[in-house]
Amino acid sequence: MEYRNIFLANPARVSVQREQLVIEQAEKYMVPLEDISAILIESRQVTLTSYAVASLAGHGITVFLCDDRHLPSCQILPINQYCRQRKLLMAQCEIGKPLQKQLWQQIVIRKLQNQAKCLELMHHEECEKLYQMAHSVLSNDHDNREAAAAAIYFPALFGRGFSRGSDDPRNAALNYGYAILRGGIARNLVIHGLEPCIGIHHRNELNQFNLADDLIEPFRPVVDLYVATNFCEDDDVLTAEQKAGLFNLTNHMVQQAGKRYRIMTAIGRASVALANSIVDEDAKLELPHLIPLELHRYE
Repeated sequence: MEYRNIFLANPARVSVQREQLVIEQAEKYMVPLEDISAILIESRQVTLTSYAVASLAGHGITVFLCDDRHLPSCQILPINQYCRQRKLLMAQCEIGKPLQKQLWQQIVIRKLQNQAKCLELMHHEECEKLYQMAHSVLSNDHDNREAAAAAIYFPALFGRGFSRGSDDPRNAALNYGYAILRGGIARNLVIHGLEPCIGIHHRNELNQFNLADDLIEPFRPVVDLYVATNFCEDDDVLTAEQKAGLFNLTNHMVQQAGKRYRIMTAIGRASVALANSIVDEDAKLELPHLIPLELHRYE
C-alpha cells in the first residue's frame, strides 16, 4: 500500500530500476514504487530520468516540483488510466444544475463542521456558532455561509489581526499545506477518471483544477489545525523540517464513513464517491470528519 512521502531538499539523481525508485546522493537509497504516495522535489539540482518520470506517473505517484521560492509550483499527473474515461467525462459535462447545487451544499456543510471541530479542538468558543451555521447551509450555499464562516473562523483560530491576505508567516504554511492536499486530490481525480478542470462550484476558465478546488474544502481544516498547533506568528520562514511536516499531512488520519483512514486514502474514497455521484444521483459523497491530529502508524 502506498504510504511513503519522499522529500528531496538536496541534490540527487533519481531513476527507476526493477520497480524500485533509486535516489543517488552521498549514499544510494532504494524504495519500492508500490510503497510511494508522493514525492516533493524542492532542490533545483535533482535530475530524473525520463523512464523514472513515466514509471512514477504509471504508478499514480504524485510528483511535486518547486519554484525558486521553494513552493510547490507544478506536478506530474498520470493520463488514460481509467477504463471508462469518455463515459465519465460526458457525465461530468452534462451534470445538471440541481445535482451540482446539492453536491456543493454537502461539501460546504462538511467544511463548516470541520472548521467548527478545529475550533473546538483548539478550545475556541466560536465553534458553537460555526456548528449552527453548518446546519443552515442552503442548496448551492445560496447565502454564502462559507464566506461568513471564514470571517469568524480564521480570526478565532489565529488571532483577531489575522487575515488570509496578510504577510503572516502562518499564511505561507497554510498555502503550502493546501498545495500538497490539492495536488493529492488532483492526482486521485485523474486516476479515477474525472477531469479536474470541470468543477462543481469552481468554474474559472484559467484554472486546470476547479474540481480539486471543490473537493479540497472539507480537507482544509486538517491543515488549519496542524498550522495552529505547530506554527506561530513569530516564525520567519518555512524551514525544511516544517515543510516536511506539512508534506506528510497526507499520512494523518481522518474519519470517513464511520472508519478512520489516512488522508490520502480518504481522498481516494472521496474521489470515487464523487465519480459515482456524478453518474448516479442517488450515490452519496464520502467526505472526511476532522479528528485530533494523529499520524497513521504501520505495524
